[in-house]
Amino acid sequence: MNVTTKAEQDDQADDQRPGIQSVEIGAEILRALATFGRLVPLRSLAAKCGMPVGKVHRYLVSLTRAGLVEQDPGSGYYGVGRSSIVIGLSGLWACSPVREAARAIAQLRDATRDTTFGAIWTDTGPVVCLLEEADRPIYMNIRVGAQLSIHVSAAGRVFAAHLPEESVKKAARLQEHTLSVSGRKFTPAQLRELYGEIRANGYAAVSGLSVPGVSAVAAPLYDHKGNVSVVIGVLGRDNDLALSGESAHIKSLLDCAALASERLGYDAGVIGRATEEAKNSG
Repeated sequence: MNVTTKAEQDDQADDQRPGIQSVEIGAEILRALATFGRLVPLRSLAAKCGMPVGKVHRYLVSLTRAGLVEQDPGSGYYGVGRSSIVIGLSGLWACSPVREAARAIAQLRDATRDTTFGAIWTDTGPVVCLLEEADRPIYMNIRVGAQLSIHVSAAGRVFAAHLPEESVKKAARLQEHTLSVSGRKFTPAQLRELYGEIRANGYAAVSGLSVPGVSAVAAPLYDHKGNVSVVIGVLGRDNDLALSGESAHIKSLLDCAALASERLGYDAGVIGRATEEAKNSG
């Protein structure tokens, strides 16, 4: 005899309980807008949602008033609003890797006196989720919510060196349509060599690729399973931020990343042994 528990009955009641359809439609439009990773015209968004243009526009008016959507005054295109970003960051903050990354970049900024940041991986590549600005003014062209190039940014290269190849390729294909990036192309062999160097060194470094005269270094945070979900980094002027392994900035970066990884339960020895055992059993 099948017995339905009270918890299961409550779940079924929730599914059958009437909700507010307009809220659900607004959420669907927001989710569709977020998938673009850039400002988009109304017609493109409506096509993505599978809804009439007029209907989507009415919802966008209300979502814009609420700050969940923003409309570019020049082009009239729509993008994710500040309130949506705040809500998203609130959810991210509950994740321990992001909390540890926030602690790490604050310590890193104090140690280097330069701008530091944290980035997470999304379906369209790395996105800045944390930022600690330097005391001295410098144009960095970076903000919370900014999309980073996979192959041009230091954070993007770190993620690409550690994540599954298919996930990286998929995001790279999407970025071809959403980001204006350096025209430099890499062969598969060059990428394998680049990723191997990043894994061996523990960090990635770039100079002048995103902003002329500005360098960046980034390193991964590992969780208890050895996975990389957050990358932290430093931005500075080329003259101030040396990119060699002997750099004080890089040493501070690696120290902060290692400490944050330890707080997340990462143990290189344990992960290494588990990997070796898995290979031998295979």
